[in-house]
Amino acid sequence: MDKLLGKAPLFPLPEGALLPGELLPLHIFEPRYRLMMDAVRKGDRMLAIATLAPGWEADYHGRPTVEPIVGVGRVVKDRENPDGTSDIVLQGLMRGRITRELDGKAYRQAVVQLCQPPEEHPAVAFRRRRALLEGLACRLGPKGMRCDVTAEIDTSLLSDRIASALELSPRQRVSMLQAVEADGRVKLLLQLLDDTQHGARLLSIIPALSDFSLSLSEGQDRAP
Repeated sequence: MDKLLGKAPLFPLPEGALLPGELLPLHIFEPRYRLMMDAVRKGDRMLAIATLAPGWEADYHGRPTVEPIVGVGRVVKDRENPDGTSDIVLQGLMRGRITRELDGKAYRQAVVQLCQPPEEHPAVAFRRRRALLEGLACRLGPKGMRCDVTAEIDTSLLSDRIASALELSPRQRVSMLQAVEADGRVKLLLQLLDDTQHGARLLSIIPALSDFSLSLSEGQDRAP
């Protein structure tokens, strides 16, 4: 069951996406979002990056529609500039789902539930892990890779980490963020890696999947 994060400030961006595990630098300059940053600093430093839905241009200064899945992150770097603007870096933690928006602030805020993976049969997890690892091996070509399909690899986390390291277009990153279900996320990642540019990038970031998986298990990010 999804865990309730509670009230969270929303920072809507055109084609904005914050994937778990990645770092996102942002420049905050609008007055309403300066107020938002004041609240973030006084609170738990959590912020939700929302994706503006198509047609947002007609109501940008109001409350244009946003996609239901958001990237929840924590401010890990924060510099307030003399002119009142801020330069921050967000570290992505998890996906969240907007349950309802709240009124009463100049900036947008919502009640957000963290998207938690459901309990599943080990055989289901094994089939997904095998599909991901075999798919990666095929796309690595002659270089190959060493992996153990019986190892306890979090396929959802691994898919997110690989996607965040690729040079995806904004729309591709949004599609990856909106892929809440693990099976759909793995399928989408493998489709993206069919692109020769992304496949070449994969070769440079995963010399051996066993080493990459070890780094994930040691440095895994978890929401509070």
